[in-house]
Amino acid sequence: MLILKAIKTTLPFIMILIVSGCSTRTQDAAYTAATDVMTWAPLVTGATLDATTWDDDLTDSIYKKDKNDKTFSEDDADSLRMFSAAITYSTAAFVDENSTTKFKRFAVQSGALYAGRFTVEQMNKYKHTSPDGKYDEAFGSNHAVTPFVAAALTRRNIRQIDIPIWSKYSINTFSYLSATGSAYERVEEGLHSVSDQMYSIAIGNFIALFINDAFMERDYQLGVEFNEDPKLTLDISF
Repeated sequence: MLILKAIKTTLPFIMILIVSGCSTRTQDAAYTAATDVMTWAPLVTGATLDATTWDDDLTDSIYKKDKNDKTFSEDDADSLRMFSAAITYSTAAFVDENSTTKFKRFAVQSGALYAGRFTVEQMNKYKHTSPDGKYDEAFGSNHAVTPFVAAALTRRNIRQIDIPIWSKYSINTFSYLSATGSAYERVEEGLHSVSDQMYSIAIGNFIALFINDAFMERDYQLGVEFNEDPKLTLDISF
């Protein structure tokens, strides 16, 4: 089953969680990345689909054998993937920080994007036939991992920029819609199943958050405090 392959692929990240006790920041970054909703929700969804016939049924309903019926073209998918990365670099440029930290941010986030591509190459080593039967590297999609790495990095950058909340939601929405469109097109193309893309999304999100949070200062963590009532209040900075 693909879930076993997913476990093998994510084993290095699981090991990071186990051995990261020597570094508080690394440990915290690994935990935050693993428990983020955009990591565990797609992973659980992919595993559920993979364990049932739902994956084939849902994939068949999306797969467009007639290319004229497709929502997106292959060029569209490439453009959406690149657009996701462009949003990441654009938002990184607007984070208010000194030039040294700015350079570090670009370097770290470029490294995360490269790590996403490298991970896809490792996933592709597990030969898995695509829905159209013409492709044997369907497990792991660069059109899902890379744009969702970018979307997660954009989410981190946006939290550091002093702009209205509606602007933050808008930018994040554009980023995730671009990433989703890129991943969706590959299912329409018949190159990946829905579960393939779910695993790819989860892994991309984990890579982005772990690398970014392990190497960049984080002042946007979830804050929990008790007030005098006492009532539990959560201060969640976007």
